Order: sequence, then structure tokens, then C-alpha cells
Amino acid sequence: MQKIVVSIIIVHYKDKRRLFDCVLSIKQNKPKVSFEVIVVDNDEKATIRKTLKAKFKWAKYIRSPGNIGYGAGNNLGAKYAKGRYLFILNPDTKIILGSIDKLINFLEKNKRAGLVAPNLVDEKGKIFPQLGSKKLTPLRGIVALSFLNKLFPNNPISKKYWLTDVPMNKKRQVDVVPGSAFLIRRQVFEKAKGFDENFFLYFEESDFCKRVKELGFSIYIIPNAQILHFWKPGKPDTKKAKIIFAQSRFYYFRKHYGIASALIVEMFARFSKWHALLFAIVFIGVFSRLLGLQ
Repeated sequence: MQKIVVSIIIVHYKDKRRLFDCVLSIKQNKPKVSFEVIVVDNDEKATIRKTLKAKFKWAKYIRSPGNIGYGAGNNLGAKYAKGRYLFILNPDTKIILGSIDKLINFLEKNKRAGLVAPNLVDEKGKIFPQLGSKKLTPLRGIVALSFLNKLFPNNPISKKYWLTDVPMNKKRQVDVVPGSAFLIRRQVFEKAKGFDENFFLYFEESDFCKRVKELGFSIYIIPNAQILHFWKPGKPDTKKAKIIFAQSRFYYFRKHYGIASALIVEMFARFSKWHALLFAIVFIGVFSRLLGLQ
């Protein structure tokens, strides 16, 4: 029996149309290596099992206990994986011809590389402007994740963090890749102990890649492999998503840099233009009284 080279893990939640399109694109891509597709169903109600099996008999279906989160879903899929490599893939993606083989070839040739990611492109084939970053430190969090980045978008701290001066059409070494699509050696995934399941969503890739780097492995993004991603850049736009985003952000900094750093980052990250306006009004009022002005 042929050994499986790569296990493609997809965590599904709600959008079955995107999921089926994603799985179909894998089949149409025809990777040269042996592969398996593992779909982890995070839906509260199991609505895709019959249709998935009818459309793609070769796909492996794993039912999770419920909506356990993105990292936990991938960890669950990894437990059933048989491949030498794990390909973590969002369901709102489509494989562009040859990309899986190119990612595998890269890791085959670069033994100290722990994981590699493709360029993510939109429906017009345009590369997303923010792919990969440097390590997320408290200083970078204070500047790049707060109102300071809006006031001073060309500040050197944010530019270095987001790698804005690094050409997107060249191979680049990064500290963090998007969690939407990346290939990792199974041994590296296991050494890093998978995703931290305390992250329900957001910032899990910053935490995971940090631990991979600490094991001594390098991380890359290569331009000749591309994945179509149906995604809108920006922060979460629903109240629930914003709460989860803030919780994950706080947990990341508390875990790696302590409670004091986490609180300071949160203070800046939650500070908005309305807070700034209120602060200015109060400051002017107090200053005026000190000078004895009306």
C-alpha cells in the first residue's frame, strides 16, 4: 500500500458551499504525491456528512464535539492524519494548479525549514498585501495593533512587523505565516505540540509559529505556490468576533510576555479616536482651569 505523503486538513464551520469547492479544487489540482483530505466538522449540527461522502468518497470525515475552535479542530484532524506532511487549509480557499507539489518540493529541499506557506491571492489574482510578519512582541503590538498605526501608518515599527518593504514576488523568510494555508512537517507539528487550544480563533498562528521558531526551524513564504483565498482583510466586523479577537490577543501576550505586558498592549489596542477626543477635551479643561481661564 502506498504511503501517504501529505494530509490536507480542513476545518469546516457553516459554509458548506465553500468547503465543497475547496475539496473539488484539490481533486482538480491532481497533486503528484499521494494525499488524503481530512474534513473536521466543527458545526453544531452535522449537516455535511452525507453530501461530502456522496461527492467525495475519498475524503475522510471527522465529527468534532461541536464548535471547538480553529486550532483545536486542526489538532483533531492531525490525530487521524497519516501523511509525512500536514497541509493546514482554510475551507474558503481554492488550490491553484501545482501549489501543493511546490510546497512539498520546497520542504524536501530545505531540511531546516519547518513550515512553508504559499502566497494568498484574491479572485483577481492579486496578492494580499499583508502575508507573513515578524514575531509579535509587546512593542509591535502596542504600535501595529493600535490607533498609533492609523495615526502613523508609515512608522518603522509597523513596517518592520508587517514586512511591508519585503518584495512579495520573492521567497522570503518570516516569523509568522497566515493560518489560512501552510505546509508543515508532521514531526515539527508534533514537536511543537500542535495548536494551543486556548486560542478559539485569531492569533493562534502567531503563537504556533513562535514555538516552531523556538525549536530551531525556519519559516518561509514562497511566491511560486499560490492559493486563492476568499477573504476580506481587516479586523473582525461583528461584536462576537471582536470579543474573541481581543481575548486571543490578551491571551497571546499574557502567555509569552506576562500579565503586565498584556495589560499595556490591551490599553493601547482598545484606545480609539473617541478615547483620544475625550482625553483631549478633559486635558484642555484641566489645563484651562490651572491657568485660570474661562
